[in-house]
Amino acid sequence: MATRALGLDALRGIAIIGMVFSGVFPHEAPWPGWMFHAQVGPPSFTHTPDVPGITWVDLVFPFFLFSMGAAFPLAMGRKLQEGKLPEVLVNVLKRGALLVFFALMIRHLNWFGLQGPGWVNQLTSLVAFGCFFLVFMRFPSLSSVRATGVKLIGFAVIAALLWAHAFYTDFTFDKSRNDIIIVVLANMAVFGSFIWIVTQNNLLLRMGALAFFAAVWLTHDLEGSWTNAIWGFHPALGWMYQFSFLKYLCIVLPGSVLGDLMIRYRSNQEPAQEEGPSKILLGLLCLSLIVVNLYGLYTRQLGLTLTLDAVLSAAALWLVRKPASPQGELFRQLVGWGVFLLFLGLAMEPYGGGIKKDPSSFSFWFLTSGLAFFAYILCDLVSSRFSQNLVWKSIIQTGQNPMVAYVATAFLISPLLALTHGADVLAALRDVNIYLGVVKSIFITGAVVAATAYTTRKGWFWRT
Repeated sequence: MATRALGLDALRGIAIIGMVFSGVFPHEAPWPGWMFHAQVGPPSFTHTPDVPGITWVDLVFPFFLFSMGAAFPLAMGRKLQEGKLPEVLVNVLKRGALLVFFALMIRHLNWFGLQGPGWVNQLTSLVAFGCFFLVFMRFPSLSSVRATGVKLIGFAVIAALLWAHAFYTDFTFDKSRNDIIIVVLANMAVFGSFIWIVTQNNLLLRMGALAFFAAVWLTHDLEGSWTNAIWGFHPALGWMYQFSFLKYLCIVLPGSVLGDLMIRYRSNQEPAQEEGPSKILLGLLCLSLIVVNLYGLYTRQLGLTLTLDAVLSAAALWLVRKPASPQGELFRQLVGWGVFLLFLGLAMEPYGGGIKKDPSSFSFWFLTSGLAFFAYILCDLVSSRFSQNLVWKSIIQTGQNPMVAYVATAFLISPLLALTHGADVLAALRDVNIYLGVVKSIFITGAVVAATAYTTRKGWFWRT
């Protein structure tokens, strides 16, 4: 790709910002249920797995997974064309290992879980945040020896922090205490990458991998079966690998299709001519499909949802039926994939008692993949028009440095607020009026976006 895929960066940015905002949003009864995970909402905020439906909060993780899959061809395609397969495979394994390390450190050095005095714990998280820059940044201006030395310093300081807390407090290291989201991403980075490498020129085989997973998923409960054996392979590895994690390949691999199509229809192509009205209409149709499914599935109006989906999908397919440019052909392909996966997910909606994020099943994986195609189209259209708008540019820049955004709340913003007593000021607002509690959520999310965008502008990217 000659230039960055800003639409993909924006989609990733929206996903990570959604994770941050939903994570700091006040869990209190006055707020509507659609502001939380559908299975963990008011009034009790306890997990109720029998409740079907999804909300916007349930889309942020699938959209991030989808973006990860879309990045596979963009990140590995050129090196594979140059015959550097061994280097690519080593990098994939290295990425998985670094993500597992990241998952462990997020839980062990987060100041909320440390056992020392408050100010010591907060400073520990801030120092750890700085060390992450040494560990995950690349230093092209340094020699390989010096760059490795910088990374080793980062690892050494992190190890010293762990030792100090273990020696002076009741802190203990436990490998099972990790960030499950990052562990899942590590598994997807490894298994998703390997599958894409093997199937990069064979889409049928890639979809066949999903069929194989579906067969194992549906039969693993049968005692004595070989699928039961591979499902429970080596329980000692359960802290970092479980076969059940591979369910998210049903989102990651469709995402890789997006990456393939982006390369096919955009590499070395002239910018597409403006098609203003049709692009605006396509964007509105994509947005409507997302909103309709969120509303209809959350309120359980399935008949209305199916009807509106059919009308909106038909309109979108008709709109892109005669592409006049490479971008138009790309959108035609993406709309087709989105519609297919959307209705595949809807067809499976009754399975398991309705669509749910937790426990998730085929309906959730495929339907959110379909919505992710529509979300990407919308983000790409907005990015082509507003890439220099301050707000949208900040979203894009957040998506370009997602690891920073993911931990900035716990390792930067929150400890700074605690040390400066800013957290007390924000908490006092909630005491004035319960609805003012959202001010804290908006402030923290805005601070995370600002901090992440700043690191992106400086070129301080965290990479695994």
